[in-house]
Amino acid sequence: MSAHLLYEGFLRFVDALACRGGDAWELYQEHYLKPHRAVLEAWWDQCLGLPREMWVERVQAVRPEHYGLLREVAQEADLEEMARETVARCEALLPLEPEPEVYYLVGFFSPEGFAFQVDDGWAIGIGMERLGSLRLVPMLLAHEYAHCYRRRLARPARLADRLVEEGFAVELAARAFPERPVQDHLLMRAGQVAALREYEGQLWQALAPMLDSQDQSFASRVLYGRAGKREWPSRAGVYLGWRLVRKFLESGKGGFDASAHRVVGGSELAMARREA
Repeated sequence: MSAHLLYEGFLRFVDALACRGGDAWELYQEHYLKPHRAVLEAWWDQCLGLPREMWVERVQAVRPEHYGLLREVAQEADLEEMARETVARCEALLPLEPEPEVYYLVGFFSPEGFAFQVDDGWAIGIGMERLGSLRLVPMLLAHEYAHCYRRRLARPARLADRLVEEGFAVELAARAFPERPVQDHLLMRAGQVAALREYEGQLWQALAPMLDSQDQSFASRVLYGRAGKREWPSRAGVYLGWRLVRKFLESGKGGFDASAHRVVGGSELAMARREA
C-alpha cells in the first residue's frame, strides 16, 4: 500500500495562480492534472459523473484564498503514516490483496472519503477540500477499506444491500479503532446518534416496504439525507445498516469475515423486516 499526496500538486497550482496569474486551466493541467491524470479522471467520472466541460469551468472559478485552511489541516499529522497504520489495522481484521492505494486529493465538492477504481484496482480517496481537521480521517480510511473489500465481490443494488454495505463499513471502523467513540465510527455527532437511536423503531417501520427498492436516488436520501426535501435524517440509513450488521453478528449466524462475503440474503433481509 502506498499513500499518495496528490493535494500537494493542487497547492502548487494554487500558488502558481496566485503568483503568476494566467490561464487557470493550463496551470491546473501543468501542476495537477497531467501528473495524476489516471487518478483524477477516475475520480471525476466515478464520483462526480459530470460533463468534462464543467471540470474546466470549476477550475477557472478557483480562488487561491479559499485554500488556506487546506494547508493548515494537511500539517496536523503525517498523512502517509496515518494511511499505513489504518490499512494495517484493517488488514489484520480483513486481509485484502492487493491492498488498496490511498489518494489524498482535492476535488470540487468530492466526498470526504470514497472507494473508486483506478487502473482496474480498488483504491481509497480522501477529499481534502472537505476536511476541517484530520481527526476523522482514520475512520474514513477504514470505512472505505471496507467498501473496497466488498465491492470486489458485488456492487450493491437493492436498498437492503446498500444498508448492509454501509453498516459493514461502520463495523470495520469500530473494530479497527475500538478506542474511539461510536459517533466517530458512524462519522456523526453524538446528538445525531442519540436521536437516531430514539427513533430507530419508527425509521425501520418507514423503511420496511422499500428494502427491495433499486432506486439509487432514494437509497442516497435514506443513507445520507441528500436532496432538498430532507425527508430522512442525515445518515439514517448508515446507522440502520450498522445496527443490522451488529445484530446479525451478535446472532451467531456468521463471523465478521464471513459476513463480508454475503450479499444480503434471506436471513439479513428477514432480520431487517423484523426490525420494522
